[in-house]
Amino acid sequence: MLNYILSILLFSFALLTDTHISTSNPRPMEDLQRSIADINQNPNIEFVVVTGDLTESGDRASIEAVKAALDQLRVPYYAASGNHETTWSESGVMDFTRVFGDSRFAFSHRGMYFIGFNSGPVIRMADGHVAPQDIAWLQHNLDSVSRAGDAPIFVFTHYPLRNGDVDNWYEVTDAVRPYNVRMFIGGHYHSNRNQRYDGIPGILMRSNLRDKDGKQGYGVYEVTEDSIKVYCQRVGEQPVQWAEFSL
Repeated sequence: MLNYILSILLFSFALLTDTHISTSNPRPMEDLQRSIADINQNPNIEFVVVTGDLTESGDRASIEAVKAALDQLRVPYYAASGNHETTWSESGVMDFTRVFGDSRFAFSHRGMYFIGFNSGPVIRMADGHVAPQDIAWLQHNLDSVSRAGDAPIFVFTHYPLRNGDVDNWYEVTDAVRPYNVRMFIGGHYHSNRNQRYDGIPGILMRSNLRDKDGKQGYGVYEVTEDSIKVYCQRVGEQPVQWAEFSL
């Protein structure tokens, strides 16, 4: 007789990215509202992470509009900025920080640790860059987690941490190497991609914007006792699993 091991679902979280809200184009907001309504109907989702390019131009009005929309979520959400917030606006990332309270986040959930920070370029159209103070902040937080035990860690950035995307990607992968980092998660390329950053899994998710079929979409991550499963969730459809990793 075959022995089957049932992986019990502990919780799920959703990943929204590249919503590109604009005061001059109502379609991205329509897309976001549909995804928010879809997430609110899923009782397994316990929080939402938003990984950058929340707005198209990084202007204060668009940032306030996207925050007002995200505030409709029935679960907590955590947002990090993207290049459109960092260098597409006159304020840089400052308006994002004023409206959301910060451009990075760190929190524990059910014995696991989630941390996200800005990876936007210093000047427009340049490669992404993680500032020294953010790397120091990252290491300080991971030191605290490590002292408390060996919790699995998930790191969120907008950009993929690889050559040609982030000019100092290796500083980040070197910084996290001593810790129990299970994967990086982000967006930027508006498509689902399974990559490796110095051997660490790097998941990129599709944009929330409607695709060629007119469907909005986001990521759903199912965390079990021994694995994390990655799904693409198109609004109104059944989720499609496309990746899985051991915990």
